[in-house]
Amino acid sequence: MTTFNDSMTGSIDFSVRWEHNDTLHEERFLGQEINPVHDIFPRGFREALEGKKVGDSVTQTYPPQMLSPRHSDDLVQTYDLDRLRSRTVLGEVIIPRVGRFYPQGYIDGLPERSPDTLTPFRMTALDETTFTADHNHPLANFPVTITATVHHLETRTSQTDESPTDWVKVLCDCGPGMQTPLADEPTDFFHPAFFNRLNTDHTPFVPPVLDSVAQKNLEAAYVPFISTEMRVLDFSMGTERPHGKYDAARCVCSIEYMDRPVDIIRYISHFLTPGAPVLIAFSNRFDANNTIQGWTELHEFERMGLVLEYLRYTKLDANAGTLSIRNNEKGQNDPIYLVYGHKAL
Repeated sequence: MTTFNDSMTGSIDFSVRWEHNDTLHEERFLGQEINPVHDIFPRGFREALEGKKVGDSVTQTYPPQMLSPRHSDDLVQTYDLDRLRSRTVLGEVIIPRVGRFYPQGYIDGLPERSPDTLTPFRMTALDETTFTADHNHPLANFPVTITATVHHLETRTSQTDESPTDWVKVLCDCGPGMQTPLADEPTDFFHPAFFNRLNTDHTPFVPPVLDSVAQKNLEAAYVPFISTEMRVLDFSMGTERPHGKYDAARCVCSIEYMDRPVDIIRYISHFLTPGAPVLIAFSNRFDANNTIQGWTELHEFERMGLVLEYLRYTKLDANAGTLSIRNNEKGQNDPIYLVYGHKAL
């Protein structure tokens, strides 16, 4: 029987989970071309994986300082506002907002940072002359649980001196944590042009659809929430108006085009039974002419935070959470971002 050891390569399904303000967050990432000898694993994982076969899992929970640098007050700095470089997305100037994440390259004059530096900072305060940037890792304050499930194993055929993969950085440095609000206030997403669309004449269009692998992942993600006997309200684009009562609601690749999303979600809430789950899914492809301006300004993980705000405004945020699924099928499939909540009982 093939087991995980130094002579093998293969792939591992990673799950990274953390909780903030009673909201559960999970990132699923398929780690491929694993090298047990050279790769850098979360502490204790390499030893725990030894001898495991396909389908076996190991789980470790880490305090905040174990996976990301310890939170430091020294990394929270106030700067003159004129040091914040002006940037545009699709020709529109990005308007800085409290609670948002931005690349550190946006700050002029940071040591060892170039304008192309993508490592994020969080804007925690802003006035007419200054802004405060928190340079700590987005997960710095959270205990994190990682589960690794052996997905595929095969004998390694080469012994190259390839660069090792740091799986902690791969799993934790590409967005996880950026969907969470500040500790004491919601993210200030909304500016006057946030819900504007480039296409102002509302010409009918067909948004990009998920590829087959992403669709399969999404259907699997629905399983804990939706069963076959449920009556499900689909409020994606092009669906029929609701009538009667529904046991669940879902929306796929449509929320990014809604210029009145809170009104729409509040409307569909009236048709839901108490405890009904609400599932809103999207990917990273969209029709730029028809999506709202604010959507284009946000990091993919921040978009999950935005949708959580929609659910909070509409009181559908009971037992809320987010799920991201990335890097399946050699990284060729569309990523899935799913935000969920429930109508109160």
